[in-house]
Amino acid sequence: MKSYWLNIPVKNVAASMEFFEKIGFEVNGGEDDTMAQVMVGDHPFLLFKDDVLHTFIGGNLADTNTGNEFVISFNMDTNEEVDDLCKKITLNGGWVLKGPGIIKGYYGCLFTDPDGHKYNVIVM
Repeated sequence: MKSYWLNIPVKNVAASMEFFEKIGFEVNGGEDDTMAQVMVGDHPFLLFKDDVLHTFIGGNLADTNTGNEFVISFNMDTNEEVDDLCKKITLNGGWVLKGPGIIKGYYGCLFTDPDGHKYNVIVM
């Protein structure tokens, strides 16, 4: 295998793109309003309109109100970057669930996007 990416269902691709752009990610829109690409360093994750992804996989998607199937983790260089990210998350429709602070020995935070998907950020 040569590469990987994650496909994440969202209710509104444009709103999700705006959220990730405002908190500091590079975001590339698709040809229509059904998908977008979010870059974390050299690695992408894709935001798909939930009904499109549902049709593609032929099964139910996780209800983020009651649980999650995954947590996306990434690292930052400094505590200050994490602090700044947490402020942007709160101001732009996400929720900081833990931190910023020391969590399991690392400075970081746990947050959700507007669709309820969880992300873990740590300084390494």
